Amino acid sequence: MQKSREMRDELPEDFYIPMTLETTNLTALSPFLVPQTHLGSPGIFKAMAAFMFLLVVLGVPINALTVVCTAKYKKLRSHLNYILVNLAVANLLVVCVGSTTAFYSFSQMYFSLGPLACKIEGFTATLGGHGL
Repeated sequence: MQKSREMRDELPEDFYIPMTLETTNLTALSPFLVPQTHLGSPGIFKAMAAFMFLLVVLGVPINALTVVCTAKYKKLRSHLNYILVNLAVANLLVVCVGSTTAFYSFSQMYFSLGPLACKIEGFTATLGGHGL
């Protein structure tokens, strides 16, 4: 009960859900408290979780290999490759923080980590950019 009140206080007053709902208590549909099945079926959430898992499984080794190979082999240390290494490091940040958090959230069908983790994930994903 206490957690519910705290979550209600952290939601903005203009919190928007893109459909008409048959409830007067929007806090009961908070993305931090309950599964968001009113936005999509559980199958959609599972498919998005599977896609995010695929991004993590492919993104970590590809980007890590780019960084390791450039560090190991001096012939790869060119200006263009440093740009690729920069992109690989940014993508590692996005994959390790953003995609893993999204995978977990999609598998739970709501953001069970809370509003603070949502803000941290959004910041780090934006800081790293978007991509694989």
